[in-house]
Amino acid sequence: MKVIVTKDTFFKALPVQAATLHSKNLPDQLVKVSAGTSLEVVDYLPYEGNKESSADDHVFFQLTEPMKGHKAIRWFVYGLHAQMEGTEPDNDPKDEPAPPSPNLDGDKPSTKPIDFGPKISIPGISRPVGIYEPVYFEPTVCNFTWSEMTKGGTRIPVNANVTVRIVKLCKYLDEVRTFLGNKPMRITSGYRDPVSNRRVGGARSSRHMAGDAVDFWVKDMDVVDVFHKLKSFHPKGGLAVGNGFVHLDMRPGAAARWTYPRGPRVSLW
Repeated sequence: MKVIVTKDTFFKALPVQAATLHSKNLPDQLVKVSAGTSLEVVDYLPYEGNKESSADDHVFFQLTEPMKGHKAIRWFVYGLHAQMEGTEPDNDPKDEPAPPSPNLDGDKPSTKPIDFGPKISIPGISRPVGIYEPVYFEPTVCNFTWSEMTKGGTRIPVNANVTVRIVKLCKYLDEVRTFLGNKPMRITSGYRDPVSNRRVGGARSSRHMAGDAVDFWVKDMDVVDVFHKLKSFHPKGGLAVGNGFVHLDMRPGAAARWTYPRGPRVSLW
C-alpha cells in the first residue's frame, strides 16, 4: 500500500492546520513533503472527527519505516493533497447478493401487485419498512431497495448515522446508474455489520461497515470497463475492482484505488 503525494504539502502529527503545528516548533510534528513523493504504508484510514471541521478531509496512515531524519511513522495528510493506493493483502471479500425482489421479472417490473415484503426496523426511520421498498421515494423513486443494501434485511444498520450514509449512497448510486446508461446494477454487497464483515473476509476498516460502500456489477458491462469509466466520474472516495464486481465508497479525505487479490490487474489512476 502507498500514500502518493499529489501537491506540495505537509505530513502532520495532528489533523489541524499546518500553521498551528508550525507555531509550536516541536520535533516530528510537521514535515514538508513534495508532490510526487510515494511512500509505502502498512495501514491507512480516513480521519472522521468533528463533522463541522475541515479536519475531516484528512487521512491517517502508518509508514512502513520512518522518513529520513524523522522518527515518527504515523501521520495525517490533507486529503486533497494525496492519493491512497492498495489495500490489505487479506481484503478478499466473498459475499453473496440478496435474493431478487419479487417486484421484478428479470430486469423489468413485474406485472403482479407490488409486494414490499417482510417489515424491518431501520434506525432513524420512524416506521417499519418493507425489505423490497425503495430506499427513498422523493424526489424520484430510488432504483435500490433495503433488501439490496441490508442483504434481505439480515444486516440492520447499527445506528441512525449509518442509515443516513446508506440513503446518501443510494442517491449517489442513482447518479452512477444514469452515468452508466441506466443499465440495471446488481448489488452484491451493501451494508455489513462488523460480524458480517469479518465473516465475508472484508477489510478491518471496511467502509461497508460505515454504510457508504457498495459492491456491484452492471448488466452487459465488463467490470473493468465500469471501473475505468467511473475513475473520472468518481474522483474522490474509494474505487476498486474485484472478481466480478466493482467497489465504490464515499469515504472522506483522499481518494483510494486498489484491486482485490482475485480481481483483474488494471491501471488504478
